[in-house]
Amino acid sequence: MHPLSSLLLFRSAAPPSALPLRRRRRSHTPVRASWQELAGVLVFSAIPFTAVKALANSPLGARLRRRLEDRKAAAAAEADALRAASRGARNNSFWYGGDRPRWLGPVPYDYPEYLTGEYPGDYGFDIAGLGRDPVAFANYFNFEILHCRWAMLAALGVVVPELLDLFGLVHFVEPVWWKVGYAKLQGDNLDYLGIPGFRIAGGQGVVVIAICQALLMNMQGIVGSRH
Repeated sequence: MHPLSSLLLFRSAAPPSALPLRRRRRSHTPVRASWQELAGVLVFSAIPFTAVKALANSPLGARLRRRLEDRKAAAAAEADALRAASRGARNNSFWYGGDRPRWLGPVPYDYPEYLTGEYPGDYGFDIAGLGRDPVAFANYFNFEILHCRWAMLAALGVVVPELLDLFGLVHFVEPVWWKVGYAKLQGDNLDYLGIPGFRIAGGQGVVVIAICQALLMNMQGIVGSRH
């Protein structure tokens, strides 16, 4: 048999795994997401921001602001008393001040001077220097409070779908929160709010949701810096 014929016969009998990598990569389906899907995820993800803004600009929001302004003096006096009590508790606490425990324990280390033990959880660990600027540190502190509030809402969103599916009130394709991402990667179309056919992201919704998460995190940072 001619050597060229042998080579052609070998290539035709070769398994798919032996084919060149470039040729096998062409069979992969590219990730696509329509602008309708992207717009849908953005709209429904931005509903909390829109609702809060609408409430603030409504007559009800104006009445709430006036009521808060009327209570401002009493609230300020109460806040001053609470701050004084907090300072007293910190001065008498083992976990605050210059003699508080450090993250390296008895190991000698040059701890940053700007970490004085004033805030909770201050063990002298700041190798990135995030607390060097007091103004930036105050912003980070407020952002963490905002993140904690969103985390509490997320905890509610973890429990409610499982309870609704457990009692048969609403059927979800995947009610367990930590399995939703896996189900999405497997190609399942998840119904939004458990409503059949109500899908704001298609088969490639993971990419769309990731983009929207990044945009909403930036929006959250802008809103948090203003308030």
